[in-house]
Amino acid sequence: MKFEIPFEEQIYKEQMTLNFNTTWSKNLKKNNKRLIWAIPFILLGGLIIYGENYLGFLFIAIGIHYLINFYDYYSYHKKSKAKFFELIEMEIIGQKNANENCIWEFNEDHFRYKDYKYEAKIKWEAFKSNRIIDKNIFLDLNVGNNSSYVLGEIEIGTENFIKVTEFVKNKIGQKTSAQQRV
Repeated sequence: MKFEIPFEEQIYKEQMTLNFNTTWSKNLKKNNKRLIWAIPFILLGGLIIYGENYLGFLFIAIGIHYLINFYDYYSYHKKSKAKFFELIEMEIIGQKNANENCIWEFNEDHFRYKDYKYEAKIKWEAFKSNRIIDKNIFLDLNVGNNSSYVLGEIEIGTENFIKVTEFVKNKIGQKTSAQQRV
């Protein structure tokens, strides 16, 4: 199967936002728990100190520790998000200037992707998994931190999307089964 897909800025932004949010969601939930723990520890410590027991300082210290960790991670997330979306904007400008279609090709022995910057021919063994989120298929590579190719149903139509997802599930599923036998 081969698809030539014109660049659509809105679709690209939605896919990259979905990719970013999916990647960060688990750690953000953990980080929010730090805040949920920090507030009661600080309040409890304050109440204990008010009752003239200095053990409350320990609770306040633990609460402040959670609060500092929450803030550090929150700041890191904000910086990463700004940097990520700055790169997205640069990519949008490059795609618009090039005015070329992206090529997505699904063959028996490899996946091929081509855009204005580069061309990649990747064997199916290089993929660790695939996910379908909000009518987008993510082809997750076995390298890096959540390196994925994202293709949406809106780009290729419902019928072709079903064909692609079944094909990819079979290819990546075969790889997983072969690895489990070894």
